[in-house]
Amino acid sequence: MKAGPFTRALSYFPAVRKRWLKGMLCIIPTSSLEFVLPLIVAHVVDGVRDGTMHTTGVIGWMVAAMGITLVKGAGKFGMRWYITGASREFERNYRQDYFHHLMQLTPRDVAQLRTGDLMSRSIADVEAVRMMLGPGLMYVSQAAIVVPSALVIMAIIDPTLTLVMLIPFIGLATIIRVVAGPTQHWSEATQERIAELSVVAQENFSGVRVVKAFATEGVSASIFRRMGRSLLEANMRLATIRGVSSAAITAIKDFGALIILLVGGWHVVQGILSVGDLLLFFMILNLALWPLIAIGWMIGMYHRAKAGARRLDEVFDLTPSVQQSEMPVQHDAFRGELEARHLSFSWDELPTIQDITFKVPPGGTLGITGRTGCGKTTLVQLLARLVDPPPGTVFVDGHDIRDLPLDQLREHVGVVPQDTFLFSETVAQNIAFAGEHIDVDRVREVAELAKVHDDIMGFKNGYDELLGERGVTLSGGQRQRTAIARGLAADPPVIILDDCLSAVDSVTEQAILRTLRETLAGRTAVIVSHRVSALSLADEVLVMDEGRIVERGTHDNLVQRGGLYASLAERQRLEAEIEAL
Repeated sequence: MKAGPFTRALSYFPAVRKRWLKGMLCIIPTSSLEFVLPLIVAHVVDGVRDGTMHTTGVIGWMVAAMGITLVKGAGKFGMRWYITGASREFERNYRQDYFHHLMQLTPRDVAQLRTGDLMSRSIADVEAVRMMLGPGLMYVSQAAIVVPSALVIMAIIDPTLTLVMLIPFIGLATIIRVVAGPTQHWSEATQERIAELSVVAQENFSGVRVVKAFATEGVSASIFRRMGRSLLEANMRLATIRGVSSAAITAIKDFGALIILLVGGWHVVQGILSVGDLLLFFMILNLALWPLIAIGWMIGMYHRAKAGARRLDEVFDLTPSVQQSEMPVQHDAFRGELEARHLSFSWDELPTIQDITFKVPPGGTLGITGRTGCGKTTLVQLLARLVDPPPGTVFVDGHDIRDLPLDQLREHVGVVPQDTFLFSETVAQNIAFAGEHIDVDRVREVAELAKVHDDIMGFKNGYDELLGERGVTLSGGQRQRTAIARGLAADPPVIILDDCLSAVDSVTEQAILRTLRETLAGRTAVIVSHRVSALSLADEVLVMDEGRIVERGTHDNLVQRGGLYASLAERQRLEAEIEAL
């Protein structure tokens, strides 16, 4: 059986059930009291007109009406307080689960979805569902009580006039049905175009350096204007539909009032109705029509929520490609032994890694190098289980990496990726990102090891300097050294450095490598680099080409053999000499 669009959203209902039900209980007396005031008014009007009610009686009924109004106001406050509060709590839980689910996915799992689109779903779409399940249901519940009650009371007052008044009600139902389809279409279009506009804005803000470098500000502005016009068009279509339906509803409402005035007035003349009863009929009709108008508004809300729920389900339905084992092996004493056994891997049936075998003992250092595109980064992702390796191919301390708990694995295997990402926080917060246990002294210590301490102290606010988005205020080398410091601060038994010195000059590189020799002592390390100088401290170096290991040995042995590694070393030596001229 196919799940409905709100199946997932309704699964959060038990957590807010008590508060929501309290709000619903407030609706019953509040909606019921709506009819008391018209009854009092009709009674007072007929009493004054007939001369059976005097000033004292009028004052008494006024006091009663004021008391009822206060009680009704308190009920409305409770209704809104509980239901809106429950909807806000629902929104928080829904959005938190959405974020948690995104954190379980790998970058490849969400490759088809852009950042701005994901942000739009987490804000606009969650809000649309909240409005439907909060205020929307509140108004529907009010209508479910008020409309039938109003029809019963009107039928008691004047059955004939009530039958005549069904014509406007049928007209309202027809309008609501006609506008339902276009409202849903343009609601979905609006939400999609909001997402597209968010994507354009986010990508241009994040890539502002590229935009400036290629002087494409005008092109970017033109694209943004086009997206803005597209969103405006969708909003205008939606507003037109709502405006026409609202005007039609108002016209039908006024038409109903005219019918009451004609037919009801004739009944007053004939003595079938009193003036008070006619006034009561008018007031009850208004009570009944307002919830119907609210239902029309709520239908538009329903279509927006339906579109939003479907867009959110598209993300929730994505299955993480890396998942916790059903029976994880608890392994508390990590020694740091890392092993690959005949490891092969393909991206979309395209072989990337082929028959890779090696073993790094605890505290050992493995170097990996090769030409661009040879599979180095893919191998790193497999070793850290950022991508799932085939069963029985990657082991940590003799355990299949797929059987280890993910949280333990992430804690004990640290990765400094090639694509450095820094958060829009202070320098200290970025370095201490791995956990609250990292204090200021540790932050300074690893910053000195990564040779970035002096750069940081050159900032106006030192370690409290706030970085721009993705660390845009730092140079490429500073970002990489800050990322190295962040990786060292976590102090994992196994650390993988994925070409994280590529933006660092050769002098700074050598200084970092000297400190890393001491820092990596007793720690298992995998150093991936296209620079052979960075691999000199490795116990064994693997040279990859087209996904295979073509050479292996120590740095000195590989240089002496005269193979691919030696040619890379010679070329880099010549480049360094030319650069020094």
